[in-house]
Amino acid sequence: MLLGILFDKRREAAFKGPTPLRRTGRGMARIPAVILQHFIGLSDYERKLAIDKASRELGMTVEQIEDEIESFQSGGFNQDQPTAASPAEAPRRKSIFKRPSKQKEGGPEFIDESHRYRFRYDPSEAGKARQENATQAITCPHCKAALGIPDKRPIRVTCPACMMDSTFED
Repeated sequence: MLLGILFDKRREAAFKGPTPLRRTGRGMARIPAVILQHFIGLSDYERKLAIDKASRELGMTVEQIEDEIESFQSGGFNQDQPTAASPAEAPRRKSIFKRPSKQKEGGPEFIDESHRYRFRYDPSEAGKARQENATQAITCPHCKAALGIPDKRPIRVTCPACMMDSTFED
């Protein structure tokens, strides 16, 4: 389909003079990036067929088209543009999350705004009763999944995401 669009534009340009789709640069004709991306997305067999068809219709050799595809894959669009001498430094990110300066040993890592989480693990009646008692939100120390727990201690928690057991003292 992409090749069809290219060839329709070439036919229209044939009546107006030289086609603008074939620009010379670095000694070879340039194929539009859309067509090159289309070639890259094909399987090997489909790519060979499409390149063969394009070579006949563009008047290029198969090797020229393959060279353009290879140069496009290795460098993309900016082959002809010089790169900057020194790369710009990336801006430093400032964390918007608050962490306690020192956490108690054996204590859970609490999540602020626990009302935003919905803790639905066990659809049974007993599970629903336990979930109603969940007044605090913590993160699993193994996988960092959000967990809802009651405020009693010590408590043994099994994470439904990673199935790891943890006991919290404080």
